[in-house]
Amino acid sequence: MGRREFLEAAATAAGAAALFSARSASADVAAGANPFDRAMRWGQLAFVENDPGRYDPQFWLDYFARTHCDAVTLSAGGVVAFYPTRVPFHRRSAWMKEGMDPFGELANACRQRGLLVLARVDPHAVYDDARAAHPEWIAVDDKGQPRRHWANPDMWVTCALGPRNFENVTEIVREIATLYDVQGIFANR
Repeated sequence: MGRREFLEAAATAAGAAALFSARSASADVAAGANPFDRAMRWGQLAFVENDPGRYDPQFWLDYFARTHCDAVTLSAGGVVAFYPTRVPFHRRSAWMKEGMDPFGELANACRQRGLLVLARVDPHAVYDDARAAHPEWIAVDDKGQPRRHWANPDMWVTCALGPRNFENVTEIVREIATLYDVQGIFANR
């Protein structure tokens, strides 16, 4: 990818993120106020793959209330999806049973309590099936060899400036922003 293509892709991604963030406006935005002006205390819940079905959502809702959070960042997807995604190569958590939507349920409960919600995505790695279909997504070392994940040998590290972030992750962001009442997307990387 050349410099011009990278800048065009970055501008497109930034425009899409702004569009999706504006699309999911809260009552504050409808009233003409900027909801982020009131968000002084943030909480973050970063799921690990085996959290669905094991974590206690009420504990976290009580925690956010007890710590007076105005906004939260909740794991939605990226490496692993915590909602019923339909985006190719966006693998659902293996611990999600049919009909489960851990991200959606927690995000909706937070919104009902007046919290702003940022959906967290982490696009840094993929599994073998994605690497086989899209070798151009994978980061390479100084010898040009594809990089295995440092902590999970079943995964591959993706290139931060590669087409996965500008194509596949854009689809993931679009899906989350379309399905859920989120006020923005946070891409961990």
